[in-house]
Amino acid sequence: MVKENKFETYYFLLIFLVIIGLNLFLMAPLFDAIIFAAILAGTFYPLFNFLHVKKKLTRQMASSITTAVIILFIVVPLIYLMIQISKEAISLYAIIKGAVSQNSVHDFIFGDGPFAIATQKALSSFDIEITKEQLATKFLNKVRNYSGVVLQTINGMIGDTFSMIFQFFIMIIATFGFFLKGEDLKKTFFKVSPLPTSEEQTILDKFNHMNYVTMVGNGVGGLIQGSIAGLGFWMAGLSSVFLWTTVMIILAFIPLVGISIVTIPASIYLFIIGKKVTAIALFAVTTAASLIVENWFKPKFIGQKVEVDGTLVFIYIIAGMSIFGMAGIFYGPLMCIILITTIDIYKKNYLPRLQKND
Repeated sequence: MVKENKFETYYFLLIFLVIIGLNLFLMAPLFDAIIFAAILAGTFYPLFNFLHVKKKLTRQMASSITTAVIILFIVVPLIYLMIQISKEAISLYAIIKGAVSQNSVHDFIFGDGPFAIATQKALSSFDIEITKEQLATKFLNKVRNYSGVVLQTINGMIGDTFSMIFQFFIMIIATFGFFLKGEDLKKTFFKVSPLPTSEEQTILDKFNHMNYVTMVGNGVGGLIQGSIAGLGFWMAGLSSVFLWTTVMIILAFIPLVGISIVTIPASIYLFIIGKKVTAIALFAVTTAASLIVENWFKPKFIGQKVEVDGTLVFIYIIAGMSIFGMAGIFYGPLMCIILITTIDIYKKNYLPRLQKND
């Protein structure tokens, strides 16, 4: 009888796993929307809890108000940003296409500018000769090929607008659902999970804390860095300021490198075209902004909610981006903190038992 019960249990577990697998396959197209809904719900849960517990609003009313705040301050600005980025990206492509004409590139390398003079000296010192014809056949063809890839990417972004709006719509519905039924979902998951409730709650708390760090702490810090750098770009006379500001706000989420991926090449470009003082000023201002935000603002603003090595987070973000694209900026740190929390639980609760048995 016992063997039959075990067989029935294992058979049910097998069926259960197959059903879960089929459901995951079915929900795969909505994976990003649901995950981001969970991230937003975890980030804005303090507001929901304040409205529901402190202000004594019903769960449905508190869920509606919190979701409305997310739509107003997160979703609407994001949609507006993506529309503006698409417009500026097209303008930037037109500028690049005009800038890489054969005559303009020839003047840039063989003209009288500082970069041209330095290039000619470097080539002559190594006895290297480059003719205008060689330049046209090699350099220009490659640049135009890259420009074509950029245009295809922009067209793809514009073509995916309706898909993006649909994903946002699903994300909002799922976020509202997490607020409304989140407590019931948590209890159900805790009952199904074989882990003790305290350990499950620890993992969930760390997940929510990392959400706060990524969405709020890094978000505000990125907004400060990107805005200051964008203002510097505008004062330096660079084009597509709105586009580059948005890009730098996103890059500020990545530790160690951040906005320097954009600001250093921009400073070098300004230096090459003869704006040496402007280049030095831009580099100094953006570097100072990054150092202040990373070493003073974020520690003060975030506090000690989550202590994770910056290098490890950087590796996880890059790994996440390589698999999930830009969403990896959020997925990477979450996977990192879940792994670290699980290891800590194992070292604290399970490893001593194994050592004791040995």
